[in-house]
This record gives sequence, structure tokens and C-alpha cells, in this order.
Amino acid sequence: MVFSKIRSFIQQEWKLLNLLRSNSQEEKVSEYKLSDNLIREVLAHNFSILLILSTAIATFGLISNSTATIIGAMIIAPLMIPIISFAYALVILDFRLLGYSFGRLIFGIILAIFIAFLTTEIIGFRIPGSEILSRTEPTLLDLGVAISAGTAGAFAKVRRSVSDAIPGVAISVALVPPLCVVGIGFALSDFSLSTGSFVLFLTNLVAIILTAALVFILESYGNWKKAIWGLLLLLASLFLITLPLNFNFREMIAKNQIHHALLLYIPESDHHLLESIQVEIKGKELFVSVEVVASTGKVDRVRAKQNLKKAQTFLSQQVGKPVHLKVIVFPIEIEEYEVAAPNS
Repeated sequence: MVFSKIRSFIQQEWKLLNLLRSNSQEEKVSEYKLSDNLIREVLAHNFSILLILSTAIATFGLISNSTATIIGAMIIAPLMIPIISFAYALVILDFRLLGYSFGRLIFGIILAIFIAFLTTEIIGFRIPGSEILSRTEPTLLDLGVAISAGTAGAFAKVRRSVSDAIPGVAISVALVPPLCVVGIGFALSDFSLSTGSFVLFLTNLVAIILTAALVFILESYGNWKKAIWGLLLLLASLFLITLPLNFNFREMIAKNQIHHALLLYIPESDHHLLESIQVEIKGKELFVSVEVVASTGKVDRVRAKQNLKKAQTFLSQQVGKPVHLKVIVFPIEIEEYEVAAPNS
């Protein structure tokens, strides 16, 4: 009964998909019209105004640690326009549109970094919060988001029926916030912030251009022969970018596995709490530093080394790699006070 319903649902969806394919030629935007539209969008006078406003909003959101504010900045950020235009110009080999898009993109990058730097200096902000720090260590997951966003952005440009998806694409890929963190890092003289966030922006940039160009080609805009050298250059750039992304991704997965294994070994209770876990990969070995908050009465200094060795062996078995374990315990005194209710 259940399988028959599932089969009928799949058949219905397949018929709908075939219907959309049959009408695809009517939905597609002509190559001439798309080029004309992209040139107008790239050269629009409101580009700078929208970018300044979105950068200011994103910077305020990053400084105040407000996710909702950052999302609002992504919606009005216009940086997707020259990026998609650059990808399209690459596949049709339109040097005029290529020059316009590249110039507008470089101008937008410099302007966004400068506005973020200036805003941070005026406010006097000095200590980065979690929203800022989260954009300084990109991983392969960010690359996956950028690839999906580039595909959706290009598809929305060539199909009228899905053009309303552009704001959602802008939100998902988040181009402006990483540039804001670059500017904030310059203002704080913390170049590790700027470097990490700029790598995140480059990841988004290269992945969007590459995947958007592939979508345009698959949709019969331009051809492989014209775009082959540009695509190979983008592919090589993406490969170089994935090296630090892969390292950060491995550290993130290792930290997740270690955290899970520690919770299996010492479940959190009222007497102790895992405060922080730091994981560093050196070759094939993991160096783990754990901070634990524990009540004074539960700290057993005599058996500490024995328990540490058991924990190290358990973690090594769980993650399948040699683990060097260091535990820092913060003993605290827990006192309870209670006032009984008066008798009625």
C-alpha cells in the first residue's frame, strides 16, 4: 500500500518534470537579451549605493553578533551581479562584458573592505565575536554551498520562471560578510582574520564563476571551445583553494569525533562539564587539549593519570588515529542554599 503510493507520487513528479522540459525553450532567455540585461545590471548606477548600504548593515551585524542583521545585508548585496555576468561573458567570450564585470567586481571588493574598515574604526570596536570568527576558517562545506549557489544563480538568470530565487541565492552564499570581516581584521590589525575571511570569499567567488559558467554552457549559451581555457584556469584556482579548506574540514571533523567520543567516555553531569576542546592535526596524529570544569569533591588527583591513559586509549580506538591527550581541570566549589516555605 505504502510502496504503491510512493510509486504513484514519483510517476506524477516525473510527468511534471517532462512537462517542464518540453516548455524549457519558451522559458529560456535569448542570448542577445541576456547579454543586454547583464550589461545594464553591471553598469547600474545603484550598484555602489546598494553595496555601501549592504556592507554597512553587514558590518553592524557582525560587530553586534546579530545573525538576522547579517541576513538582511545579504538580501540587498549586489555582488552576485558582476560575478554571474563574468561567468556568462567567459562562456560566450564577450570581452566587453568581461571587462565591465571584472572592473565592477574589483571595485566592489575594494569598496566593501574600505567601508567595513571605516565603520569599525569609527565605532571603535576591538574584540571579535562569534559571527566574525566563524568566517575565518572556511571548510569544504563552504565550497559546497558556493557550488550550489553558483548553479542556482546561473539557472535563475536563464529561466524566467525561477528568477525570484536570486535573493535566496544571495543569502545562501554570503559574499559581503566575508569582505566585511577582511575590513574589520585590517581595523583590528589582526591579519589572520583578514586572511581567513578572504579565503572564504575567494572560495565563493571562484566556485560561483565556475559552476555558473558550466550551467550556461549546459543551457546552450556559448560553447566549450570558447570557454575551455577560462574554465581550466578556474578549475586550477579552485584546486589550490581547496588545500586549506580540506585541512580545516579535517580538523572540524576530528574535533566533532573527539567531542562525541569524550561524551561517550565521560557523560556530562552536575559534577563536571566539558568547557572546551581543541584539536590539532599533525601528520597522522591528533593533539587534543580538553578543559573540564569539575566540582572539587569529584577531582581525584591520585587516579588522574590512570584515567587519562584510559581516556586516551578509548579516544584512539574511537577515531582510529593516535591521540595525544591533555586535560586541564578547573575545580570549583559548589554550595547549595535552601529556604523552606513557611507552614500555612
